[in-house]
Formats: sequence, C-alpha cells, structure tokens
Amino acid sequence: MDYEKTVGYDYDLEAYKRFLDLLDAPQKDLKNVILIGGTKGKGSTAAIVNACLLSGGYKVGLYSSPHLSKVNERIKINNRHIADTDLENLITRVKPHIIAKGGARSFFEALTTIAFIYFLEKQTDFAILEVGLGGRLDATNATDPLISVITRVGYDHTNLLGTTLSQITNEKAGIIRNNGKLITIHQRFDAERTVKPIAKDRGSSIIFADDQHKIEINDMSLRGSHVDISGRIGEMKTLLPLTGAHQTENLSLALAVLFELKAMGFYLGLDTITSGIANTQLHGRFEVVSEKPLIIFDCAHNEDSFRAMENTMRDLNIDNFHLIFGTNKDKDITYCLRNIFPKAQRVLLVKSANPRAVEPEDLLAVAKKHQPNVSICNSVADAIHAASINTNNKPIIIAGSFYLWQKEWKV
Repeated sequence: MDYEKTVGYDYDLEAYKRFLDLLDAPQKDLKNVILIGGTKGKGSTAAIVNACLLSGGYKVGLYSSPHLSKVNERIKINNRHIADTDLENLITRVKPHIIAKGGARSFFEALTTIAFIYFLEKQTDFAILEVGLGGRLDATNATDPLISVITRVGYDHTNLLGTTLSQITNEKAGIIRNNGKLITIHQRFDAERTVKPIAKDRGSSIIFADDQHKIEINDMSLRGSHVDISGRIGEMKTLLPLTGAHQTENLSLALAVLFELKAMGFYLGLDTITSGIANTQLHGRFEVVSEKPLIIFDCAHNEDSFRAMENTMRDLNIDNFHLIFGTNKDKDITYCLRNIFPKAQRVLLVKSANPRAVEPEDLLAVAKKHQPNVSICNSVADAIHAASINTNNKPIIIAGSFYLWQKEWKV
C-alpha cells in the first residue's frame, strides 16, 4: 500500500520497528541522523544541508520523497541515485520478510527500510532523512536522530494529521527526542505554543533558526538569490540557487543545523558552507524547465506553497502568464483559485499522474468562478503545446502537484 497515493493509511510505528528487527534493525546503527519534518520546506532544507556536508568532504545519504521521475531519486549517496542493481538486490532481500509477516508493509516503509540498509552498508557519515508524512508515526521516526528539524508547519494532509494547526503540529513534534536537539523557526501562534511544551517535557533543547542568522537578498532571478548571511556561523556572501524569498527561511534552518554540527566537532568552514549553498541541487521548486518558451515548474500544492509561489512571481515581475494546473483530491487549493487563477491570462486544467488526482472536469466549474478563460487538456504535454502556440512571450507556469512533473520536457 502506498500512502502517498491512498487516503486512509493506518500507521503503526511499533509494528514497523518489529519488522525492522527481522532485518537486524539497521536504523539503530545509522551514523549521525538528521531527521527533517514539517509541512513546507523539508526538501529544500535537506538539500542545502546535504550540499554543505558534501562540500565538507563527508559521505552523505539523503532520503527524500516523493520522486519526480524515477523511484531511485529518493535514495541518494553523495547526490547519486541508488543504482537499479542495488535497489533490486535490496528489494529481493526485504521482500521475503514482508511476505513472511503476512501483511505487506506500505510502499513508503519498504523504501525507508531499503534506505536504512543502503546507507548503513555503504557506511555514510550522515543520513539526512525527510519525514514522509506527519512525524510521530512516520517510518523515518524509527531512527534516533542526532538533530531533529521542524520546518514551517501549515495545513496539509488534514484528513490524516488533523484539521487544526495544533493537531498537525502535535504529529510533527513526534520527531522530538528525549534530551534531544530540536531546530525549528518561529511558527504561527498555535503551532509554536504546541511545540514548545512538547520539547520542554522531553528535555529537548529548542533552537529557533531565524534568531541565529540574518539573511538578506541582494538580487533575485530565476537562477536563485544572491544573499548576504551574518550570524552565529559567521559572515558570507553566496548564491542560493533556489528561487524565492521563502527559501531564505529554509536556508536559516540549514545554517542552524550546520552550526550545531560545528559545535559538535564536525569540520565545516565558511568556505565549505559558502560553496555548499551555491551548489545546492533540488528539482521542482520554481524551476525553469524550458527557456523558449519560458516554462516554470513549481510543486506548490497547499496554501503556504501557493502563497510562496505567488510572492516569487510578484518579486520577479511575472504576470499575465499561462497556468497549467492539476491537483489531488485531498488538497486545499482555495488560495490558488482565489489569488493565482485570476491573474493568469489562461488556465489549462490537466490530470496529474496520481490515483488521487482530481478529474479536470470536476474542477472546471469552480475554476470558471475565478478565471473565465479555462480549458481542459488531456495531458501536460498537450497543455504545453496549447499554451506555447499563443504565449505572446508570456511565461507558462505549471503547478498544483509533484505528479505533473514530466520525465522528459518536450516543448
């Protein structure tokens, strides 16, 4: 079962740990786990930390989700995807235990298990793990993290995590360890007042990353932002190749992680960090996938990410654009409908490659309440073709779901 594509996944972390015991509990022997949860910014924060540790010469395992083109993307060491042969070998080793247990583990738990074994056997210096969903009962939470990170908390997966910010935060805060170390940012009121007492009760220190460093954007373009950084880690100027002012928040979280690692004795000089930030790699975040015509893909799919996308478009003076849009049934797209649809020259509705995808026909009526120029296309490729015929040199924005990403961008 794949909870990324199926509503109503039944969590049981203790059962998953017992399953891992059948494989000699590989998660217990992982070195230097950095566990990153939250609603928005997990992938960006993980990517920046990963790049800086690589710049420092460390061997780094990175486990992230979802994948855009191929499942191998989720499991990387030193930015190299797990090879097909290694993945197939590990599936062969794990599969008998799944069958013997009498009930299949979820797709995500099976992949998480493979990541644990792969990182352990390849002897990574660090294992950066991105929480899949929630935190308290997520498979990644079977580990014992050196540092826990909670990025911005907002509304997503409310059918599983709760309908209030306090309920959602309580699930995210499940990754906080007794006598551990938590790095987060100042959150919305309900989120912050939930996470603080949990950290206190568990004897965990809590570090607010946005108090530690000041980050100023000097120049922003589609290639990223030139930033000035000052604070506990030192002063530096560098390029952050992740576009949008919101990415400075994720950068501050990454810097706080790196500062704590330095304090623990890991070597991370300013030149190392500066170079690492500049070499951060992450697809699908306001990414230019074609220059002529200009096509930008953004995985925005909830209120906070739609707001960030809108702000980035404003900062880059992107207006009167064509919007290709598709979403899933459990996503709240109200903000996008009210604030982004009306600004588009035209909206083309498509169905994402996900069983939970909303049928464009079901979205058409509500879309027309906010944008009169709406049409339906059979695929993202067809929508790109339709939009590119009469772009009038206006950008084409693709948003609403990770699952709109194309394995090959053919224009």
